[in-house]
Amino acid sequence: MAVSVQNIEESLSVSYVSAVVAKAGASFDIVSRDYGVDVCVRRIDKFNGILMDMGVSFDLQLKSTTNWEIDGSYIVYDMEADAYNKLIYRHNASATPCLLLVLCLPKDSNEWICLSEDELKLRKCGYYFYVHGEMTPNKRSTRIRIPRDNVLTPEAIKKLIDEVGSGVLR
Repeated sequence: MAVSVQNIEESLSVSYVSAVVAKAGASFDIVSRDYGVDVCVRRIDKFNGILMDMGVSFDLQLKSTTNWEIDGSYIVYDMEADAYNKLIYRHNASATPCLLLVLCLPKDSNEWICLSEDELKLRKCGYYFYVHGEMTPNKRSTRIRIPRDNVLTPEAIKKLIDEVGSGVLR
């Protein structure tokens, strides 16, 4: 295999977000330089029959992993402490919200996608989480618990865009 597993995982997370955002009728842009943000999701409306970017947006930091587990109503993921602290700093210092999206993949890479003439299935799903609170003093990683209700769906995209637009999510 010429491409690393990490590159494949990253591509799958971008594909997941792309498909979900498209179905929500929103727009997303891949951020060309990774300074802690991978994609930007934007609200699109019609004005006089023409599509228009409404300036309401949120960013996503994408993580794709096989190292996750279910604990009751939570997805448990050990995140790099530095990446976690960057999201905390971003929350406190930015006007645009940045959420974490963890794409939980099956342990067996042969199960990541299933393809037939009738469907393309990306196995498991992505969970979003708005990281806030105190920075972790840990040097290596910190454990986060993402509610399993936080599946990134087209409905969730619409809800998040509405929350950003109304100032609920900042």
